[in-house]
Amino acid sequence: MTKERRAKMPLEKTVGGIAFYTVWGMCSKIEGRNAGSHLSITQLLKYVKEGCPCFEHAGMLLFEQDLTGFMEWLRKRKAARQIKAQERIRRIYGR
Repeated sequence: MTKERRAKMPLEKTVGGIAFYTVWGMCSKIEGRNAGSHLSITQLLKYVKEGCPCFEHAGMLLFEQDLTGFMEWLRKRKAARQIKAQERIRRIYGR
């Protein structure tokens, strides 16, 4: 996606008088692993698959503007890869 097209993407969407972040807005608000970087769309979509707090309205994924719930979920989450590895270990060693 070109920078011009990315600049045109909406960062917020208003539903019922309340503003919510879109996927692009959420990616711009959450910092990435490296200093000065932001969360990528692919990583955010992985979080959505794992069950991060969001909802869909009119075909768009929307996130609350209060990021405390999302950040709390992010701190407590276990990556799907880690869960599968723990299940494999339980099967192998019978623990």
